Amino acid sequence: MILITDTTGFIGRAVVRRLADEQAEVRCLLRPSWHEQKLPPGIPFSTVSASTSDLPALRTAMQDVTAILHLMGEDDPDREAVRSHAEGTAKLIEAARETGVRRFIYLSRLEADRASAYPLFRVRGEAEAAVRESGLDYTILQAAITYGPEDVFTNVLVMLAKMIPFVTPIPEAGLSRFQPLWVGDLVTCLVATLDRDDLVGQTIPLGGPEHFALEQLMTQVLEAAGVRRRIVSVRVPWVRIVIEFLDVLLLRNPTPHRWLDVLAVGSATDLGTVPRHFGFEPCRFAQCLDYLRGKHPWRRDLVRFILGYL
Repeated sequence: MILITDTTGFIGRAVVRRLADEQAEVRCLLRPSWHEQKLPPGIPFSTVSASTSDLPALRTAMQDVTAILHLMGEDDPDREAVRSHAEGTAKLIEAARETGVRRFIYLSRLEADRASAYPLFRVRGEAEAAVRESGLDYTILQAAITYGPEDVFTNVLVMLAKMIPFVTPIPEAGLSRFQPLWVGDLVTCLVATLDRDDLVGQTIPLGGPEHFALEQLMTQVLEAAGVRRRIVSVRVPWVRIVIEFLDVLLLRNPTPHRWLDVLAVGSATDLGTVPRHFGFEPCRFAQCLDYLRGKHPWRRDLVRFILGYL
């Protein structure tokens, strides 16, 4: 039995679908929530509703479990949830120790560092440190920005581009570089890691096969979506004001504050990490954007952000 956290995010849903295809036994750990949980339809799996701060409930969730896939919670807009991520990771580790679960795979992100000046990367770094000090058979996979159907990255960029006529404003990102990773390739690495004893005790960075500046990345997204706009760079302080305004206006902000952390630091690593560790070449960015082509449901997505349940 494999226990998976954050199965309602687009990465988690993709992992559950892949494991179901491979006939694996899956248990989904769901955080208590007031809105509908987005789980993959038509797939057999068990669920347990428990907060990662609830140690007794976590112990119950880990009965008969042999491995834990702890995903990032990348879709979570709640800044408090992001801050509590390291504490929740520590509770998961404690419950795993107490119930005898040895295998622990943590999906982190590139540039995670507990000494970082940026909250997103500092929290991930603190969680990584807890995993390394756990005494469990851990593997940490540090993923670049991940994209795919239902993501809150490329789909949000298209939504914002279609909302604003003539131009597409993007924040100034300086020399930061980005290396987007197709969700299917990330899932392949995660699932393969479950059976790779040689990866125990390792921290492995993962990224796509190309490096981009932010404007180059945005150009490819607009081309895939068939949107013609002039790309205009905007100073970060102005972007921060817009984000604060959207925080007040919308129940869920499509451009959360963590985006500014990523823009400042970037999201890139060695181009050869996936082939070297997993033996395949990841998908090139432009070749995996077919889901953006045709009629994009940006109005539906906007309504969901306004109502806070995307």
